[in-house]
Parts: sequence; structure tokens; C-alpha cells
Amino acid sequence: MVKKFFIGANWKMNLTLEESEELFRTLSASIIPHDLCEVVVFVPQPFLGVFSSNDRITVAAQNFHAPELSGAFTGETSLEQLRSLNISTVLAGHSERRLHFNESNETTLLKAKKAVDEGFRVVLCCGEPQEIRQIHPNLASNRNEALKYVYNQVLPIVEWPKAALQKIIIAYEPIWAIGTGVTPCLEDIEFIQFQVQSMLETATKVRIPVIYGGSCDAENSKGIFSLKGVHGGLIGGASLQAKTLLQIIANAC
Repeated sequence: MVKKFFIGANWKMNLTLEESEELFRTLSASIIPHDLCEVVVFVPQPFLGVFSSNDRITVAAQNFHAPELSGAFTGETSLEQLRSLNISTVLAGHSERRLHFNESNETTLLKAKKAVDEGFRVVLCCGEPQEIRQIHPNLASNRNEALKYVYNQVLPIVEWPKAALQKIIIAYEPIWAIGTGVTPCLEDIEFIQFQVQSMLETATKVRIPVIYGGSCDAENSKGIFSLKGVHGGLIGGASLQAKTLLQIIANAC
């Protein structure tokens, strides 16, 4: 069976409405083999009502409020509101949410579980900080300590029902690689992603896709996508230019 890749374009807090529309039009007009690759664009929250998913691109949300579906939560966006916009895929636990908005792992998992219970597909982010790599400079220790850290982030989901797990995609994003232009060596990426997927599959009997994020670009994505246990990528800065993003998509397909 041919592996279908998931390419998530996380535009973060970038692009004006005009720039977003131009990029979206270019992507929508491009030839994307959807039987081999699903392209999901996490657009800025103010633009969620502007774009609609089509046969080449799925529109998704970068953030959402949970567990409440409505109420006095100024500035937040509920799952019910996203559903009314025909949004069915959301991002949870991105390191920037954890770092800048103090979202703990407990909060992240609560949000993710509420979303899947409401029928949404969730891209659940995890990844180790720089200090884990600095404390353990030895290569083998580096990998093992990073793996322990990531295990602890995702391990609670093994208690979830299978129906919920089937709506989860794990995004492994080493925090120190996000936006820095630095990526782990291919051996490290493969080791952690394969081990995480194997652990989850052994514990749950569900094969949960694991994708990679963190300075993934047009140059290194082909090598990353060739690795065992890698089912796609969550792309940040490199997704803001059509030419670069389309090359990444081509590398996956």
C-alpha cells in the first residue's frame, strides 16, 4: 500500500488577506496528486471564513478553545464556531502555544481530546527543548533523552478510545529546530519518529501517523520524507512562498 503523505502549511501570524488569497489561489491551481498527498493549510484565524476547502487543499485552524463550546471567553474561537465554517482539522500543542501562551501539556491534551470527541481531526504537536540536547551531548544519550521527553508528552493518549486515536496525527517538532534553520540529523528524526509510532501502535493497536516539523524546507524535505516512520511534514516559514511549498509537496509525492 502506498503511503499517503500529510503536508501541513502553518502560516502562523503571517501574510495579509491579499497575500493569503494569492498564495491560496496559486496552490489551488497547482496539480497536487491527492491520492498520494494531502495538503492542509492552517490559515490565520481571521481568514478562516474567507477560504474553503477544495479537492486539492484542506483549510484548517491553528488554534481553538476547549472544553467549552461557547461562553464568555473574549478573543477565543470555539470548536462549534469552527464547525460552522466547515473546518474539521485543527492544530493542538504547537510549541509556540506552549511557550508564549503557557499552554501546559495537560491543557494541550484536554483540548485535543475535546476536539476529537467533537469529531475533529487533530494534529497534536510534541518535541523536546534545546536544554535536553545540551545536557546530554553524547549522541545516544541525546536520542534517548529526547525520546523520553516526547514519550511523556504523548503517552496519555494511549488511554483514549480507538475512535479518538484514529483522528490524531502526531507532529514531532524539536523545539530548538523551529524557525532556526537547524534540523536534527536524519538518523535522529527517523529514530524518534519510528519509536514514537511503534510505541503508540503497540499500546493502542492503532497506527497513528507521525509527521515532522522544524525547519523543514525544499532542500531537506526529500530526505526527511524518505525516512521510516515519517508520514509528512508540518511546514512553517517555508510554506509562505508558493514555489517553496510546491517543491516540498513534490518531494512528498
